[in-house]
Amino acid sequence: MDPITATIQKTEEALGHSPHPAIVMLPLGAWATSNICDILGLLTGDRRYDDAARISMAIGLVGAAGAVLTGVRDYGYIPPDRQPNHDVATTHGLGNAVVGTLMVSSYLLREHDHEVGRRPGLLARLLALTGGSLALYTAWLGGKLVEEYGEAVHPVMERWQEQEEQGEHETEPHGDAHGRERLSPESPLGLHRE
Repeated sequence: MDPITATIQKTEEALGHSPHPAIVMLPLGAWATSNICDILGLLTGDRRYDDAARISMAIGLVGAAGAVLTGVRDYGYIPPDRQPNHDVATTHGLGNAVVGTLMVSSYLLREHDHEVGRRPGLLARLLALTGGSLALYTAWLGGKLVEEYGEAVHPVMERWQEQEEQGEHETEPHGDAHGRERLSPESPLGLHRE
């Protein structure tokens, strides 16, 4: 096993789930910060916002590398015949490839402008705002994969079955690994108002 895969697997074991949802927060947060700084830079003319936008974008690109590695790994666990999960995951991945391309393009334009002493051009800002907007959609798709379709989640039933095979449990599973009650789409749900 290569060191990257081993590290991802150890992280997954420690978290109890894929590290991908945690890692994606870095590029999403950094790129949102970059977009906000871009807008503030345009409104105020303050070059410090331009620098903050460029640096935040670079941080997001570094974080995106980890998101790509863990996302591709998770994608490999979704067979093509598991629908609509596979199609949603494919759209999520391809959309993020577009986001990454937009952000890299914006960063390269910004870096060039910075080196020659210019403020970022309108194209660099528009690429970043487009990428940031698309990232919101692809993040929503990722959330749908986990929350609605249960991808990259270790179901309690699987853990319970493993425990049963090893003779380590006495009762039915009632919650997740932390004892929280878990509902599935098939679970009856009643609301009580006092």
